[in-house]
This record gives sequence, structure tokens and C-alpha cells, in this order.
Amino acid sequence: MTAIDHGALEAIRTIKQARSPRWPSVERAHLAKNPHCACCESGKYVDAGQQVHHKFPFHYCIALGRPDLELDERNLITLCEDEAGRPGQNHHLLIGHLDNFKSSNLTVVVDATHTFHGMNAAMIRASSVWKAKVDKRLKSLDLMSAEDKKEFTALMNKTFPK
Repeated sequence: MTAIDHGALEAIRTIKQARSPRWPSVERAHLAKNPHCACCESGKYVDAGQQVHHKFPFHYCIALGRPDLELDERNLITLCEDEAGRPGQNHHLLIGHLDNFKSSNLTVVVDATHTFHGMNAAMIRASSVWKAKVDKRLKSLDLMSAEDKKEFTALMNKTFPK
């Protein structure tokens, strides 16, 4: 069974644009270099469903003038996701998107490698730190104001200079 591409679905919904045709090769190359979930290291001992997550969602990047970040290795991290026959702790949803694929966690790297590293899904969901992050998660692109978009663009450009 093929994994659902939540990012592509959200891009179609919000900006009416699909992924770059170069995405499959970038995704394969990233997984070859980074095959394990950054949060739980699944894939090391069990055949887990690994996903390549964009630190800054690629459809936000496209909509706000940085389409290059869809394919930029600096903007990628590997996280596990439950898939049929390939168990995972669903760190893609819980850490990468803070429990909502219409949002994203801009501190995903710190959260995956430190804050929630080694924690299973139940432990994460029970965490008051995680619950606070969920309450303040990034707005969906279509719900952002012009000021929100300006601030997001500035952060994106500061984090990943051209």
C-alpha cells in the first residue's frame, strides 16, 4: 500500500498546485541518506513507514515566493507515520504537524531530536508541553492574514537564505 501524501493533498486544497516533478527523486535521495525517524529512530530495527517532512511546508513556500524550498535538503526531516503493515509512532502527524496535517511545527527538528525524542505516541499526547504547542500551532495557509504571511516569509528567508 502506498502512503498518503498529506502535503500534496494540502497543496492541492490551498494553492491548487501539485508537487514538483523532481520531488520523487529528492524524496528517495533524502531517505537514502536519512532512513530513520529523527524522533524514534524507527526504520533502524523495524520496517516503519518513513515520511519526508518539510520543516516549512512546501505549499507555504511556493505560495510565499520560495518554491526552491520544496526540494532543498535543509528543509527536510525524516519522521515515521503509521502505514498499513508498517507500524510507526506517527511522529509525522504528532511532531511534524502537531496533530493536524493542515498545520506544521516550525520547531520540528528540536522537538524530534530533543523535546520528544524517544517518546511514543501515547507519551507525546499526554505531554503538557505538546498540548501547549498544539494550542499555538501554525495557522493553515488559507487562514493566515497578510501580516501572518509576511512574518512567516521573513522567518523562512532568515532560516534558509537563498
